[in-house]
Amino acid sequence: MSYLRPILGTLGLVCLGALVGSLLLEGALQLRARFVTPSTAPEVTAPEVIPDERLGHRLNPDLPGHDSRGWRNSSALTSADIVVLGDSQTSGVNLSAKIALEAAWPQRVGALLHRTVYQMAAGGYGPGHYVLLLEEALALKPKVIISTYSVGNDIYDSYEFVYRVGDLRRSTLDPVLDSLFALTDLKSRQGITRAETADPKLLRGKHLDCGGPFEVLHDVLASPPLAPSWSEQLQSAKAYLLRNSALIRVLRARLFTATQVETKAEDYWPKLCPRYRDRELTTLFSPGYRIIRLDDTDPRIVEGRRITFLAFQYIAERCRRAQCSLYVAMIPTKETAFRARTFASLRDPTYMVDLWNAEGRARSDALVFFAREHIATIDTLPALETLIASGVNPYREDADGHPVQAGYDAIARAVAERLRRDGMGR
Repeated sequence: MSYLRPILGTLGLVCLGALVGSLLLEGALQLRARFVTPSTAPEVTAPEVIPDERLGHRLNPDLPGHDSRGWRNSSALTSADIVVLGDSQTSGVNLSAKIALEAAWPQRVGALLHRTVYQMAAGGYGPGHYVLLLEEALALKPKVIISTYSVGNDIYDSYEFVYRVGDLRRSTLDPVLDSLFALTDLKSRQGITRAETADPKLLRGKHLDCGGPFEVLHDVLASPPLAPSWSEQLQSAKAYLLRNSALIRVLRARLFTATQVETKAEDYWPKLCPRYRDRELTTLFSPGYRIIRLDDTDPRIVEGRRITFLAFQYIAERCRRAQCSLYVAMIPTKETAFRARTFASLRDPTYMVDLWNAEGRARSDALVFFAREHIATIDTLPALETLIASGVNPYREDADGHPVQAGYDAIARAVAERLRRDGMGR
């Protein structure tokens, strides 16, 4: 073994030299970044959302394509025939701000019916937000209010907003929400506490959104507390180095392209992120991410459903008193919109079937509730299914679940057809 000592000693010196050299180079690059003025000033962009005490966040009115109140309208109207309350499925996320002023589905409804439409929608909103926005909407004296129900995420969004769980949560007490949605059942509150301990803020969602290897946990209460995975820790370390190391940033920019650095989710976790292709259409599904927001074994989802129905009940009663017609536009997930086309062709549809079943139960429960409360509904699923059957994709080819222009047009036609049938067109 004595002959290895000189080799190990040399190897140690080489490693030490490399470490010292890297530290010196890092220091030099940090000094250069501190004292050398860049040739061009960094681009300063306004934030997309700004804090709001009651709503948690609003869209930024300083951004192009937003009115003075922050909504994506050409101007802040003082009156409107129709007001639409919604989330990112409504605001025109996949459209540029300029195009969205005419092409998001609320604006398309206005054009089809020749009526003034005012959109009040933002990503992350849900029925709890709509309760707080209702007076602002009614101030426009609308004949019709359309409140959307995005089946794939509104249930959890309702829970998150009322319980102040998310990053953009409201920061002050609100007597309307806190009295309307108070949960007095001790057993249910204990179940919610256990669920937050097992999987705080639906941590799994970060891994299930076509980016990580976590399996779906259908019974969150039977699961042990989730700790950050090795992959998450590595990603955190990578993000820290990219954020703080000038040397790593230089090497990454010189040696790797974006396509080399990124790993495709469909290759990394194909069962969780099934890619669909046929002769006309292709897209990527993310069923695991959506299942956990519809998993009725999780008491937070049960509570979110209770809050969702109470919110719509409140909105309906307030609209009746204001002599304003309320419609709830039900918007499906991309995965369910594609169900009829993909059902027989997916190789391993386990996650998709789980999602279809969970979403089917949520849709059925909602339709029964709306019928009992005499709340008019507009189901946009058939319009999206018809478009897909014709060979036109309402969505992007990646895992994004928001509509593109064709999808917004299909939703708009479904909404306009129902309103026209009820005498709203002219």
